[in-house]
Amino acid sequence: MAKSRKDIAAASREWGAEAERIAQEHLIKEGYAIRETNWRLGKTIEIDIIAQLGTTMVFVEVKARDGEEYEAASAVDLKKQRKICKGADCYLRSLPFMFEFRLDVITITGNRDNYKLEHIPDAFLPQIGW
Repeated sequence: MAKSRKDIAAASREWGAEAERIAQEHLIKEGYAIRETNWRLGKTIEIDIIAQLGTTMVFVEVKARDGEEYEAASAVDLKKQRKICKGADCYLRSLPFMFEFRLDVITITGNRDNYKLEHIPDAFLPQIGW
């Protein structure tokens, strides 16, 4: 019996949440401190992970795919980049100190038991007038 769209969407959400957990573990192993997860600004902006490495605040978008049919990082389109930049700007302005910042993407391709993780530092630059 074929899976319904609802079942497929639920499985996709579960894999996305698992991928974010895997990404957090990776960052911690690399020496990052996790400051926030699933940080929201309003109803339309969410940053998957906000981490700190020394004096740098790192805003991470996690993309998970169960196959290698296309590059997961390509899902971070210009619209998504602008939202992340706006969220990052608001987050940084709320802090009592100035931080350097970076906009990273972590892609996780495969499944819970067999996956490939790629961390792309400085995956994109803030757009003028974000």
